[in-house]
Amino acid sequence: MTVTTHEQSAKTALTVGLVAWMGLTALAVAIGAGIAGKPGVWAAVIGSGIAGVFFLLTAAVAVVTAAMKPAYLGGAILGSWLIKIMVLMGVLAWLRNEDFYHRGMLFGTLVITTFGMLILESVLVTRAKVPYVQPQ
Repeated sequence: MTVTTHEQSAKTALTVGLVAWMGLTALAVAIGAGIAGKPGVWAAVIGSGIAGVFFLLTAAVAVVTAAMKPAYLGGAILGSWLIKIMVLMGVLAWLRNEDFYHRGMLFGTLVITTFGMLILESVLVTRAKVPYVQPQ
């Protein structure tokens, strides 16, 4: 059995997540172009971008705080979550009056990409072989 450290596990999640995000973005752009043309492409890029940046920020916080106490990790994740919510509200407020994107495609891309990245992150974290104690 290969045992990994918390840092290795977080870096693996970051790498695999980045590759998955690029694949989801390419798929969303192709679907958006087929459904709504240029507005669909913009919606797919914006929706996937929001979800991907949120995932990457969470993974980066996990990498940076992996060697710290779990309470610090929890605080950092909570703080980054609050920042992400404020940024999301700002982006959505800015997009409210714009018409260069397809609203349905943006919503669909944001929801599907977010849930896809959350599922991927959950699978990677739960399947990581990290010991409960520090080996001597």
